[in-house]
Amino acid sequence: MKKMFLSAALLLSAAAQTVWADTVFSCKTDNNKYIEVQKINRNLYEYSFGSAAKKEIAIRNSKADLLGRSDRWQGMGSGRRATMKFQNGEFMYTVWTGFDSVTHTESSGVVVERRGKEVARVGCTPKTAQANFNDDDFSR
Repeated sequence: MKKMFLSAALLLSAAAQTVWADTVFSCKTDNNKYIEVQKINRNLYEYSFGSAAKKEIAIRNSKADLLGRSDRWQGMGSGRRATMKFQNGEFMYTVWTGFDSVTHTESSGVVVERRGKEVARVGCTPKTAQANFNDDDFSR
């Protein structure tokens, strides 16, 4: 019994590490929803929004499409910002994370646009964002 418990614990630990390895971005919002970007494979990413139990929206875009639309750690004044822009028809979902080097504050969230006009903006609850926008996600 003890061996089975230990084996199960090790498997769960390995599974949790595997999920994190594929997570590019995640955070919780003030209304207990989650914003996530998962790396499905080398060439496919998924944006999702919803509760822990159910995704309300899930959009998959190719890496090539994301590279053509997204910004890689660009500096603006005292801050740096990175985005991943997912398109679904006439809607654009821009997941962003930023850091202000003067105030040492981070902010993240998603902006939803329809035909170029902002229709929604959802910020992440402070200190819940886990961003892993690394160079592999922004290189060909």
